[in-house]
Amino acid sequence: ARRASFHPCRPPCMTLTRTVQSIRRVTRFSMQQDLRTSLMGSSAVSHNNLGTLNGVFVPCLLNILGAPLFLFVGFSVGMMGWLGSLAIFVFCETLAYLTISSFSALVTNGRMRGGGAYFMISRSLGPAFGGSSGLLFWLTYCLNVTFNTRSFTDVVFQTFFEPHTSTFSNKLAFSSAVLFLLFLVAVKGAGAFARVNGLIFAGLTVALAAAIGSVWLQREARVIVPDLGELQYTPSGVGLDGVSASYRPWAWDAPCVPADFLLDAALLDGGSLDGGSGGGGSGEWCFVNGSGRYGLRHTALPSPVLSGQCDPSPHSALGELCDLPRVFSFVFPAVVGMMEGANLSGDLRDPASSIPAGTVGAVSTAFLCYLMLIFGQAGSVDRGALQYDLSAMQHLCVREGFVVLGVATACLSTALGSMFGSARIMQAIARDRIFPLSFFAHGAAHGDEPRRAIVLSYTVAQAGLLIGGIDAVAPVLTNFFLVTYTLTNLAAALLALCGLPNFRPVWRLYSWQTSLLGAALTAGSMFFLNPLFALLTLALALALGVYISATVPSGRWPSISQAVAFLTARSCLLTLDAQPADPKYWRPSLLLLVPPSQAAGPQPTAGGASLLLRLAHRLSGSGLVVGGRTLPLAAIGGGGGGGGGGGLETLGAASAALRAQLAAARRACGLRAFEQISVSPTARLGVLNLLLGAGVGAMRVDTLVAPLPAAAARDAAPSGSEGAGE
Repeated sequence: ARRASFHPCRPPCMTLTRTVQSIRRVTRFSMQQDLRTSLMGSSAVSHNNLGTLNGVFVPCLLNILGAPLFLFVGFSVGMMGWLGSLAIFVFCETLAYLTISSFSALVTNGRMRGGGAYFMISRSLGPAFGGSSGLLFWLTYCLNVTFNTRSFTDVVFQTFFEPHTSTFSNKLAFSSAVLFLLFLVAVKGAGAFARVNGLIFAGLTVALAAAIGSVWLQREARVIVPDLGELQYTPSGVGLDGVSASYRPWAWDAPCVPADFLLDAALLDGGSLDGGSGGGGSGEWCFVNGSGRYGLRHTALPSPVLSGQCDPSPHSALGELCDLPRVFSFVFPAVVGMMEGANLSGDLRDPASSIPAGTVGAVSTAFLCYLMLIFGQAGSVDRGALQYDLSAMQHLCVREGFVVLGVATACLSTALGSMFGSARIMQAIARDRIFPLSFFAHGAAHGDEPRRAIVLSYTVAQAGLLIGGIDAVAPVLTNFFLVTYTLTNLAAALLALCGLPNFRPVWRLYSWQTSLLGAALTAGSMFFLNPLFALLTLALALALGVYISATVPSGRWPSISQAVAFLTARSCLLTLDAQPADPKYWRPSLLLLVPPSQAAGPQPTAGGASLLLRLAHRLSGSGLVVGGRTLPLAAIGGGGGGGGGGGLETLGAASAALRAQLAAARRACGLRAFEQISVSPTARLGVLNLLLGAGVGAMRVDTLVAPLPAAAARDAAPSGSEGAGE
């Protein structure tokens, strides 16, 4: 009913016609999809009914609040200051909100099926865009499982095992065992996924509460890094040997007055807190590298330093300057989990309402947590600890185990969510048969669980663990996310710009300007992070798109190109119509009277149709060509003849015959022409009607090309010729 309502600014007849056509297209497509599903044996499949909380909010929040929350928030504050760190996070969250507004408009525009971002892009931009981005999105999720499983293993080994046990084989065995457990949860289905996610969410909530509470509520100062010079990422020769870094109660501006136990801890490590020049480089950070005061006022501005964390060579002792691009590359992955709820669209009770509400709630909650950690660490932790020690949050927490729990649960939740979401994406791609992957389209009878696709995702993730050393492709995987976000924003922008009557989403907090801005920001972020990897990503997406365009029939489902072409043509016609015609740029625009001949091939015919079409092609150049034909009124039952139904059939048949004849001429000699039929009592009136009605706006015919009458053609033809000349 909502789709069939009339637009107040359009004529009723036009609105009704366009609405009926849109409904027919959508209905035909839905019937094809339903038929396909039934042929696949899933007509009796029951679907899961996850709600907003356990189907969108919790999975999204768990993916967003990953390891960067505990590792890189303080790092960004140390390098960029809290103003720079705040600017980075505001930019990232702005990009997230713009993308959320775009895909919320897409999911509330109609029935949302499984496949998440792939479904939205393919049904809006067409199979080439949807298939290429969907396959890259699926691969990214699979390898994201690998990264987070291995990160969880690293946390466990660093916390509970001796250093000599951290061999590749031991970590591989442990990671494989963890991955297999996650695989079992994913195979079990959406119910088990929601229950396990609930437990992980509880653990992450406890860890996050302990971390934020430790930053803001502790009232006693203490040393958290006894010697900055001994840290893994501290370059040699920077003069930090024997320099300690401390946590102090949060303040805007306060003196660095160490407590007695701070003095004892520093002396035990051979340091000195005399507050002088720090002779020999020993002392406390606040006195040696600061002004003797600490607080939010003193950590506002950027202060990038050399750090091994920013050095692409893992064995270099020199370090690289942690400037804005490098810090941004560490922080940006903190916002790439916002589509986790959309990926579970096929398992939601009401995707149209759950996805927007749950995603906005999750992103807003995560942003609030990031803000509390940014301002909390900026006003309480020595800058040296934030710059060189990624474990500063762990050291300042009331119990280090809370941060270990937070990092572990964040890695587990991201790995589980990525495995679960990747299988749904692969199932949707397989069901559309744009790649030879139809084997993975099968869904279980209960919940339509994509168990075959889960096995494939698990296999790819396990292969990543076996290969090892895939950190080098991590920036490319981030770009795969950004390609999907860019296309999602672009789809919403184009649908809104084209003014399609069937694009009337319930979600109203969007516009084509915001969606286009989101697309530009995500595409720009790709090149800002790494221009080479951005070009590589676009080249790979383009190659997949070309493959799909060459192998998938164009009529499988509608593409946005038709709407964009219509909008572009209309805009150009309006621009052309507003400009006065200048003889300098005149070109012939032909009205070609096509004889009712079925022969339009390259050889001349008795009626001269082929030669006439060739002549029109040579005359027209880049001008307009309208192929016209007149029908007598009596042929369609006019003049009191009745037979309206038969007359319409005759008119339709004549139009189809003319279209086929022009299509054959296009294949034979390259003529590109539009067809037009005129019905009139006499042929003369029919030609006049064609002359008056052919074309649109400033693109109207100015030249008539007609075959000679039969008698004149016979008189004009040379002796011995078989056809009439033009």
